[in-house]
Amino acid sequence: MTRLQVRPVHHDQGDAHVLALVGELDLDSEDVLASAVDVVLRARQDGPARRSRLVLDCGGLTFCDSRGLGLLLTIRQKLEDAGDVLVLADPTPQLLRTLELTGADQVLTLVDGVSEAVLPASPREPLTGESGG
Repeated sequence: MTRLQVRPVHHDQGDAHVLALVGELDLDSEDVLASAVDVVLRARQDGPARRSRLVLDCGGLTFCDSRGLGLLLTIRQKLEDAGDVLVLADPTPQLLRTLELTGADQVLTLVDGVSEAVLPASPREPLTGESGG
């Protein structure tokens, strides 16, 4: 069992905040991600008012249970309510399977890598380039 570690990742592109996730996202570790997201959101409130993205680099995520999935959906809703976007970058096959089985892949924005996630995008266009139809 690997407790979740969350670390901010510096990048020079766009208006995205990137957090790298390593380990297991479950009942025992959901507070780690929730706290890290709260720090980003508080920092965002202190900055200029503009649309931004929170990118979660999921390439190091080894496990995600229903509590972790619930937290991801809660974070997405919280960001959407503030006019911001949650992007999951580099989802592992296990995470992708979980998202597909639950239908969460239809509401969460997924991209292949962090470099794609941090590129500026139109607020009306999905970052994945899918038109939804």
